[in-house]
Amino acid sequence: MRRNDRGLGDVRERVLERFRELGVHEAFVFYSPGKDTFVVYVFYEVERQIAEAQRSGLEARIMDAVYEELEDVGRGRRDSLRVDFEFDSHESVERSYEGDYFLRIC
Repeated sequence: MRRNDRGLGDVRERVLERFRELGVHEAFVFYSPGKDTFVVYVFYEVERQIAEAQRSGLEARIMDAVYEELEDVGRGRRDSLRVDFEFDSHESVERSYEGDYFLRIC
């Protein structure tokens, strides 16, 4: 398990550092060895920011940053990585999951 999680905490922290001021509230990065795929959850502060991020290009910038950071921690080159992204909001987690991110992700 430690091998699968190698560097993912660093990726999470770096993405949060880069985008917190732009409304990113939380992020989680996981690796699924069975699917050989990374799964990235990005949570904005409020729901309206999800659509705004798509329109403004922020979502694409976040996705690019995740690929860059995965490369930087030695998880592979961008063209060889499989990454699934989910974008949601803290507001939604509060409303639907009583603030429990674990319940939201599982």
